[in-house]
Amino acid sequence: MTSTASPDLELTPSEPAAELTVAPTTAGSKSFRRNAVVASLALVAAVGAGSWYRTTMGHETTDDAQVDAEVVSVPARTAGTIAHIRFVENQTVHAGDVLAELDDDQAKARLAQAEASLASAEAAANAADADARVAESNANGNAAAANATLRAQAAQVTGARDQIAEATATLASVEATFRQAQTDRARDASLFHDGAVPQSVLDQADTSLAVARSNADAARARLNTLKSGVDQASGRADEASARVKQQSDVASLVEQARARALQAHAQVGTAKATRDLAALDLSYTRIVAPHDGVVSKKTIAEGQSVGVGQGIVQLVTPGVWITANFKETQLARMRVGVPVEFSVDAYPSKKFHGEVESLSGATGSRFTLLPPDNASGNFTKIVQRLPVRIRVTDSPAGTELRPGMSVDVNVDTRG
Repeated sequence: MTSTASPDLELTPSEPAAELTVAPTTAGSKSFRRNAVVASLALVAAVGAGSWYRTTMGHETTDDAQVDAEVVSVPARTAGTIAHIRFVENQTVHAGDVLAELDDDQAKARLAQAEASLASAEAAANAADADARVAESNANGNAAAANATLRAQAAQVTGARDQIAEATATLASVEATFRQAQTDRARDASLFHDGAVPQSVLDQADTSLAVARSNADAARARLNTLKSGVDQASGRADEASARVKQQSDVASLVEQARARALQAHAQVGTAKATRDLAALDLSYTRIVAPHDGVVSKKTIAEGQSVGVGQGIVQLVTPGVWITANFKETQLARMRVGVPVEFSVDAYPSKKFHGEVESLSGATGSRFTLLPPDNASGNFTKIVQRLPVRIRVTDSPAGTELRPGMSVDVNVDTRG
């Protein structure tokens, strides 16, 4: 028993020692808690810094941005007076919808006149074609007839010359007979004077001489007639030869007729073009929408006169994009295709998404009416802005972007 009690008595002096060990343990706990708080604060700061880095570093922002779209001025393509207006302000239209109609009385009259001129030109062309066919037929026929006439006249000349040869031979024969009759008459006359022959013999010799003389005169006259006929036949042959030469160039005559027909057809083409222009002018009296979209800012009224090219209304096309004007110092890492998040003042609680589509070829100042020329005077450096086109890829439900709306853009250049 005493052995178990003695340890209890020995523990009493050790109580102060126990108090000494408890005091250091409490101080360490406080230090631990303080270090833990500091570490927690450091961790929160690190997380915040990381979050700030993720949300700010690698991002380029600007509020110099707006919604853009194609805004087309719809023009009048012909001059005239507005007869009817077929749209109202801010109306949605489709391509081909009639927006306005001009008074078309004059255009219809010009079209009717052009169609009449076309009909006349076509009739003239048909007549020219018929003339060309007739000219070709006549030319061929005349050439054939001239050749036939030439052959006939040549044959007549040849026949006449043969007859002349025959007549010449006949004349020589009858002249020989005449000379023989003269000789016989002289001999018979001598014999009659000598009383050797009776009077009847001399009379017969006179008769024979007279007959021979007559035959010779007749043969001479026939020869002269044949020679005259040959001259006439030669003249007719020469005339026929000339006609053959005149008709020999059938191709040229036909070509002339065809050229006149081609000229008539060219007039038809001119008349058709005039008719088509008149039809276009008539169609232009109906001013139509060139694209789908919304028409705004009407500038015409019924009864108003408009000129060629005068705009009657502005057409806003459906496709929109964002134009953001970034400082040149923000463009180092901006690339086509990087993601974009933006908000629109009209929808402050909505987030839109897109991507960089393209960067402008020059800063905005270079596209002004009077671009700056830094060499012309004192130089002051100004940070320039470059337009960046952003394609809209996602729009929240119930939103509609319209050109001119203000936009805040955040481009993630880390991509």
